[in-house]
Amino acid sequence: MPVDISKLTKEDVARKMDYSILHPEWQDKETLDGIEMCKKYKFVAYYVLPHWIPLTVSEMGDFAEENDIEIGTGIAFPYGSDTTKAKLESTEDLIEKGCTVLDMVANPAWIKDKKYDLYKKECSQFVELCHDAGLVAKIIIRVGYLDEEQTRTATRLVVESGADFVKTATGQGPKGRPNMYDVKFMLDTLDELGSDCQLKVSGVIEPRILNAYAFITMGAARIGTRGAVKIVEGLDDYRKLMGIA
Repeated sequence: MPVDISKLTKEDVARKMDYSILHPEWQDKETLDGIEMCKKYKFVAYYVLPHWIPLTVSEMGDFAEENDIEIGTGIAFPYGSDTTKAKLESTEDLIEKGCTVLDMVANPAWIKDKKYDLYKKECSQFVELCHDAGLVAKIIIRVGYLDEEQTRTATRLVVESGADFVKTATGQGPKGRPNMYDVKFMLDTLDELGSDCQLKVSGVIEPRILNAYAFITMGAARIGTRGAVKIVEGLDDYRKLMGIA
């Protein structure tokens, strides 16, 4: 559902931010700095690349559980072209390492080739593994590679798999970023299906503050971004710019 930005506090906005530190060249320092930002702002989730999960779980300690902060990473990130077996084995490994949320990249080629049974089966197996372990399951459909019909179909199949969230993109690659139309197609499909599945938008381009709040206004439940601090702190400026009381 559309959101009234005038009623949101900075704390509310932080609880819509999946703070993501996913640059492969970044080191422990950036991961630890991100943890400190999570502790300061209490973002709803913190995402790192898989090899940083043990460090993140250790350093977040009880703080994550006490403040309801998800710790997660991506499966088959960023392309989604791993085999289903590899994706499920990675899921099991990262569950053991302490993740509380996982985002699996679905294979966009299967949507384009209309291999819907394979697509839905893989998504369903991933969701089952996550839910059996008490994890939140999010599935990335990579809208930058799909047309309107394909985006709607992928969204529907994710819903049918039982996922908690359908996510736009990884933010990687020349077509890795969603636009307003992609988000509208997904939101309309969720509405038509009457689904409890929520939308996560990732790959928000500059001007990041304007675009992030536009997606939130449209009804996105989560924004996956390394710009979470900038977006939260930009709430007042955004309101002034848009004439929102």
